[in-house]
Amino acid sequence: MARPKQPPLGSLLDAPAVREAAQALVAAVRAEAGERELSAKGYERALREIGRMRGRPLPLALLSGGTGRGARVRLADGRTLLDFVSGIGTYLFGHGDDDLLETAVVAAAGDAVYQGHLMPGAEYHGMLKALLRHTGPRIQHGWLSVSGAMANENALKIVLQKNAPADMIVSFERGFSGRTLALAEITDKAAFREGLPLSGRALYVPFYDPDNPHRTLAALDAHLERYKGRIAAMLFELIQGEGGFHTAPPEFFRSVMERCRAAGVAVWVDEVQTFARTGELFAYRTLGLEDLVDVVTCGKALQGSAVLFTRGYNPKPGLIAGTYAGSTVGLAVGTRIIERLESEGYLGHEGRVALLGTRFERWLESLRKRMPHAIGPRSGTGAMQAFVPFDGSPEAAQTTIHAAFEEGLLVWSAGSRPAKLRMLLPVNTTDEELESGFTILEKALRRVAEEFGWTC
Repeated sequence: MARPKQPPLGSLLDAPAVREAAQALVAAVRAEAGERELSAKGYERALREIGRMRGRPLPLALLSGGTGRGARVRLADGRTLLDFVSGIGTYLFGHGDDDLLETAVVAAAGDAVYQGHLMPGAEYHGMLKALLRHTGPRIQHGWLSVSGAMANENALKIVLQKNAPADMIVSFERGFSGRTLALAEITDKAAFREGLPLSGRALYVPFYDPDNPHRTLAALDAHLERYKGRIAAMLFELIQGEGGFHTAPPEFFRSVMERCRAAGVAVWVDEVQTFARTGELFAYRTLGLEDLVDVVTCGKALQGSAVLFTRGYNPKPGLIAGTYAGSTVGLAVGTRIIERLESEGYLGHEGRVALLGTRFERWLESLRKRMPHAIGPRSGTGAMQAFVPFDGSPEAAQTTIHAAFEEGLLVWSAGSRPAKLRMLLPVNTTDEELESGFTILEKALRRVAEEFGWTC
């Protein structure tokens, strides 16, 4: 008798006994963690030790206790805060998600902690297959790695090899690419490369200016003329993250990308932070640009990273390698995240990510009506949102971040001209969590206004 056919490389969580065991372990860990809260003194001592070992204190007095739920994170001393930063974008479904924790438990009990490119497992296969379902018809290949910076390093090598001897990269002013030596030079922030040797191969053009949208093309044309044959690629951050959540309309990006393609310059899109936060997995597809993209990188919410590319940009053997493709847990959870985004209605113009952005905008507009001097211009889309607090000074932004933290809300900063409050919301943030978050934010803003003597 023939053996029943099993689905190829299927999830072990499909087995009832495995799911039951995973549920029991997650419940046991959660219960035990809840019994191990630190005292106030123990919490402060742990923070001091971390600061000493790091060589600098943590930006905020944050030490997770590992028993959060949804948009709420529980600290090691038992306090609970609303987390609107999501680990700077990594916790797409917030904290303590049972399904993702069970997926992680089963993956952790597998053959190896990490998977590599020499002997990948089912999780490696699942991740690549899930990603390539969403890249569009041009991009057909991908290479997995651990961090967003590593994905961008691989992308940099791919475009340089393909377009050699061209050796220069164009990127937007205020853009962020990563913190390796090469990426720190492409990033337009001098403080991130202080004291580093520079190659002089990074060029910049202005980001979208609604008052003068032609500035970017003019600057790009000037570079193309001055450095004929030397520009290998232009890096596009479609929503500037570190630079201030700046956005631009699709027609702007299309015009710049078409100019690059006409000049034989690779179109490289950095989606390390935008991945899964704009209504589609990839923002370039949200903006309808899939016909123009040669190389794209993604990370953060993926629980790992990848560089994806067209057949024409498939690199020669040996250019991109590395021991690790990602942790088995990261690959399994990242794949499960994509599956849930697909099956639970998060994607599309009317999906839950787009709806979350609309709800956030309504709450912010309501707050702006009560505090018109405290709430400046908003930027972002979907689960990536930011606004200018007060006068947009770094002092206003940092003071608001610390006041919000003390009141029970985690937000972060972006940009400097002006400085903004950045929010990378869990995509499953509830109406109750949004309402609670904005109540806390209002308290924090009023505290800051009182401290500086400003009008709200």
